[in-house]
Amino acid sequence: MGCDMLRALRTRTLSAGLVALALAAAGCGSAGTATGAGGKTGTLNTLIIANAVKVDTLDPSQNSVNESIWMDQNIYSRLLQPNATGTGLLPDLATSWTISKNGLKYTFSLRPGAEFSNGSPVTAQDVVFSIARSRKLAGGWGFLLTAVKKVTAVGTRTVVITLSQPHAPLLADLAMYAYSIVPENLVKAQGTAFWQHPVGSGPFMVTSYSADSEIDLARNPHFYGTKPKIAKVRYLIVPNDNTRVLMLESKKADIIENPPGNLVSQIDKTPGLSVQLFPSTRVDFIQLDEHFKPFKNADVRQALNYAIDRNAIVKLAYQGHAIPGASFMPHEMQYFDSGIKPYPYDPAKAKQLLAAGGYPHGFSTFLITVSGDVAGQAEAVVVKSELAAVGINVNIQAYELLTAYSKEDNGHSEMGERYWTNDIIDPDEVATFGADCKGGANAFNSYWCDAQANNLVNGARAELSSAKRQQMYDQIQQIVYQQSPFIVTDYSPYRYGVGSWVKGFHVTPLGNYNLSLENLTVDQH
Repeated sequence: MGCDMLRALRTRTLSAGLVALALAAAGCGSAGTATGAGGKTGTLNTLIIANAVKVDTLDPSQNSVNESIWMDQNIYSRLLQPNATGTGLLPDLATSWTISKNGLKYTFSLRPGAEFSNGSPVTAQDVVFSIARSRKLAGGWGFLLTAVKKVTAVGTRTVVITLSQPHAPLLADLAMYAYSIVPENLVKAQGTAFWQHPVGSGPFMVTSYSADSEIDLARNPHFYGTKPKIAKVRYLIVPNDNTRVLMLESKKADIIENPPGNLVSQIDKTPGLSVQLFPSTRVDFIQLDEHFKPFKNADVRQALNYAIDRNAIVKLAYQGHAIPGASFMPHEMQYFDSGIKPYPYDPAKAKQLLAAGGYPHGFSTFLITVSGDVAGQAEAVVVKSELAAVGINVNIQAYELLTAYSKEDNGHSEMGERYWTNDIIDPDEVATFGADCKGGANAFNSYWCDAQANNLVNGARAELSSAKRQQMYDQIQQIVYQQSPFIVTDYSPYRYGVGSWVKGFHVTPLGNYNLSLENLTVDQH
């Protein structure tokens, strides 16, 4: 791990021969894309995206990996969807909806003529089935819809959702990927096999699927919305950061996700290439698992926050393209408290707090990281060095992403590098996930629990007054900041390396880019 990490952190100068060898080793030989009429000055009909992480599943109710989530939103539709700025909602399968005066009944009218990619109609019963299925899934997102009393179909084109109490984020929740609509008859008939070649009603459909290497999409001929200008999308799974950069440089990929922060300037200086930084809801943090005795102590948790220099992390891991973190809520999202400032770097204060917490001589622990993640490995170097200065010995343990997540989720991780991005425009998701220990995620798997925070989270989701919700979320953010169940390190943008031949690629603050793929074009190159 050490050698790979050091190689990734320093500036690359590779010859053309080495580029070819690296691409061949990664299975990045000739990647043919079909051309449209017009020859060299025309456009291509295929977009190639190189992602870093293998697909965890094509079942939207079970997705946990962002790359899979954002890809799936091109395959499936929901009742509503986020707009292009990630700040509002647009109709999707539902063309309109009404809300009763008491806020307990929502009635949705479905889009006439909407069909799945196999040509079968999308019905109200498919909506009822899909929402119920996602709500019931163990370990899923049902905890977001606890206020839902029942979901019923009225004929084939009307869906009624009845609540037990007001639920302010309901519309935002229904625009979440987990509540994508799937055909009831096929899911029941095929079982788990359905997810190997799923049928959805989004702008694209799956034509081939190999979770570890490549997923191919084709334009859905039955899509009810804007017909995408490109006919195909190829997702290549390329875990190594530097290899993805080489693919972009050699035009074997049109778009690459997460180019290493230390190579952003180099890519920007390459003719025809750029790194596009999109405002995001990403929050990078280090979870502190309270099953590990030292982290049960609030003084110790605060000590770690004072011991880490967030500016050093931003500089080394992101070359300055990030903002030091403070609140656990995404930067400048709805109800974000800008009055909360990052913990100052103060090793002396950290030592005082460690002594007050019963660890005057520090302790030993481990930090789980994702192998191949250059920014994460750079952050780990900073964390290890700065915690050592206050007497805490950190052993860095690197794993493939899904393995790392599994170890961090099982309640025995001690320290783990994680990041959060919002999937909905309302803060209820991140608050429930991170500040409510009974909300379904054990407070970001820290197992920290605070009764006041729990009550405020549940009160805010049931409150329809925006001003009152702001007050509640301000309190929640203050509690989390003071008790420090995790170390919020920074807010980083979404980074994509993009060839100049790609026109119209755009990512919303929620991370999805499905709307842009409907109008995007790929020029000859």
